Parts: sequence; C-alpha cells; structure tokens
Amino acid sequence: MTGCESCSGGSCSSDGKNKGLPPGMLEQYKLNVDRSDGYLIWVEIDRSGEYPRISDVSLEILSKVRSMNDGSRVWGVVFGHAELKPLYGEIFSHGVETLYEVHDKRLCTFHPEAYADALAQIIVRTEPAVVLMGATPRGRELAPRVAAKLDAGLTADCTDLSVDDRIISMTRPAFGGNVLATIQCTAPQMATVRPGVFPISDPSEGAKGTVIYWQYDGCGLKDIVSSENVRNEEDDITRSRILVSLGAGVKKDSIPIAESVARKLGGMVSCSRKLVEKGWFPQSRQVGQSGKSVAPDVYLAFGISGSVQHLAGISSAKRVISVNTDPDARIGEVADEIIVGDANAVLRELDRIL
Repeated sequence: MTGCESCSGGSCSSDGKNKGLPPGMLEQYKLNVDRSDGYLIWVEIDRSGEYPRISDVSLEILSKVRSMNDGSRVWGVVFGHAELKPLYGEIFSHGVETLYEVHDKRLCTFHPEAYADALAQIIVRTEPAVVLMGATPRGRELAPRVAAKLDAGLTADCTDLSVDDRIISMTRPAFGGNVLATIQCTAPQMATVRPGVFPISDPSEGAKGTVIYWQYDGCGLKDIVSSENVRNEEDDITRSRILVSLGAGVKKDSIPIAESVARKLGGMVSCSRKLVEKGWFPQSRQVGQSGKSVAPDVYLAFGISGSVQHLAGISSAKRVISVNTDPDARIGEVADEIIVGDANAVLRELDRIL
C-alpha cells in the first residue's frame, strides 16, 4: 500500500506509534482518541482563478462538522502540490486537525480513478466514522467510486446532517423532492452534501494542525486529451448575493420585468418548482430541495407560497422579503418582511422606481 512519505514541521505519526513525537503533540492532535470516532472531509480545491482556493462547499461542510463535533478528530484530504501550502492555515482554521495532502503535480488535474484510489487508502488508514464531500460535479463522480472500493453505504445530495453518538443521520430529498428521507448507513458512513445548505462559520484564528504527505503510485492516471468547463457561471444562482425569485403567483409577462429588477439590483432571477414545471425556467434556476439551496444576502420572493421544500432551499438566506396576496402564506414564517399585495404589480412599480 502507498503511504506517508514526509510531514510538515519534521513530525509524523505515519507508523501509528507515539515514539519520537514532539512533546505535547499527542494531546494537541488527539492521537490517543479512538480513530473510528472521526470525520474525514475531501477538501475540494477550486483552480478556476489565478490562485487555487478552497471551494465554498468544503468550507460549508467543515463548518457543519464543527457545529456537530463533540471532540472527535477531523481529517482533511487535498490533492495537489506546493501550490496548496498557502491554504494550510485556512484549512486548519476551519477545524481540520490532520491534513493529508496527496502530493503529486499530476493530481492538480482531477483524475477520478486516482483520487478514488488514494482516498480509499487514506480512509482505510484513518478509519473515520464519517466521510463527507461536496455534491459538486466532481464530488458526485468521486463519492460512489470511493464507496464501491470500501463496500460502504453512500447518501447523495444531502441537505442536512445530524449526529447522535457515532451515528450520523443524513437528510436528502426523494421522489422528486416530494419527500424528505433521513438515512443512516454502515461505517464508514459516507455522504455528499449539496452546496449552499450550510453557512460558513468564522475561522478560528491561530489554529494549528499537521500535514501528512501521501504519495500516490497507483495506475489510475489517464491522458486527458481535452477539458472544457461547460458550466455557465453567469447562470449559477448560488453565487448571487441578491435573488429575485418568482412563484406561481407571477404571470409569464412579468418575467422580463423581474429580470430588469434583478439587473438593476445586481442580482439574478430564480424561481420555484412550479415555474420549472410550466417550462418557463430551466431547472438550474429552481430554488428548493429538488433544485438548488441558496444563501443570498437578500431573497425577494414574489408570489411564492412557501412549500416545505422551498423553505429548506432558502434556510441560509440572510434576509427574506415576501410579496404575496395571502398574508398567511407559509413563507411568512421565515420572512423578515412581508408585503401583502399582487406580486406582478409590485414588480412593475419596483422596476419603475429603480
């Protein structure tokens, strides 16, 4: 089996023994804690910009683990090379105590087979109770490969997590979003988490950790002839800080007005499931359990009654403003402000005054 080659700071626990560890390291990194109590998170790296950065969903997962964790160890796994070193401090500040870096320049490019091989080996070594990763396109490809190698259960696209002792309960939409299923599985308990469902907590300043360099020497690398990102970032509602969201109470001819309002506010237009079913919007614009979970600074809901599935999708929104003819609509339970009136008329007036 492949293994640890070297560690940062001149220290390493690669042989599982305490001999030779610096004073205080055993207590600081909880090396004497039952290993099967821990969480292991694949920290996905976004390399689309000038410098690599930790993906938002990985920070969201780490924040959720911090809120659930009662003292168990937290491992992180990243793939790359020396370009990741500036990210160590940020990773530690969000709760990772031991970071495995699969140290290989070739793995700066996503190779699902190689990533799955290395992750499975690290999971066998660390024996975590829970393995988590983002339900991103890469995470959705990687997670089932790892689960198959480990003969482990996997709950995909989770929108909530809770833990009782060592058992984690994973909630996800089922039957087209009409039912919320809470699932438990055998260890290692694996889940992918939908982006945007958990807020990112403040980092812990001065947090420390240890880095273990893991050498990959498998045969899962393939020649990539070409690679093209087909995702349109301009159509990603999860990145927008202001959302003008439309529901069944909005007429089709109000859509251009909503787009004008959103453009003037520097935001985007999103919608409820019913408008996708009508064919007015693509599913990429849908908010809710069967769509996308969003966390904008302002969520303007026009003509949305507020089904349970929709409210779950906006649970992380900082401010919700509802415009609806029904003062008792369920969305009022989470709205910071409620405007009782016709959504179409309010949209037209708002467009006029902006």
